Amino acid sequence: MTSIASTKRATLAAAGLALAAFVGTAAPALAATATFQDAKGDVAHGVDLESVKVVNEKSVRITVQHADIVKSWRSGASQTVFLDTDPSRPGPEFAFPSVAYQGGDYALIKTRGDGWGFGRRAVPLTCGYELRLDFARDVSTMRIDPACLGNPGEIRVAVKAAGTQADGDVVTDWLGGRRQLTEWVAKG
Repeated sequence: MTSIASTKRATLAAAGLALAAFVGTAAPALAATATFQDAKGDVAHGVDLESVKVVNEKSVRITVQHADIVKSWRSGASQTVFLDTDPSRPGPEFAFPSVAYQGGDYALIKTRGDGWGFGRRAVPLTCGYELRLDFARDVSTMRIDPACLGNPGEIRVAVKAAGTQADGDVVTDWLGGRRQLTEWVAKG
């Protein structure tokens, strides 16, 4: 025999499971901003990656926190942000290579092959993007018009930073690990 109380409990339990399933699937779609941490001090250079914040809203913004970037070109500091915009295709579709010192250059380019290469003759895209370096806060920020990336619904990134040490050796730091892409960040 089924009582009204047990039917009510079963209905409430089913409603709770349905709500949990809805909340569980809805959460990633609301995540227009995500921050990814990297091991601090794993390379002995000011370009050492500490964290990367990805914002996927009206514009795509990638903010990279370094240990200690400096204005001098002698640091040899550089970085490349790889942007994956197509979940059906392996590897990133775009790269944003730049220097991390004053007066250097940057570009947004399409990748080729498996997505990790772009070659010396890559042609910069002619759309809206910029790089800002804040030496006081040790931050580099890239801002990209989503139209440059094909207006993706979600993106993920891999970040590589490199710098020249005093002895001439070049050190490299990848966010997380070599060619490791972050989790997807949905458009907000």
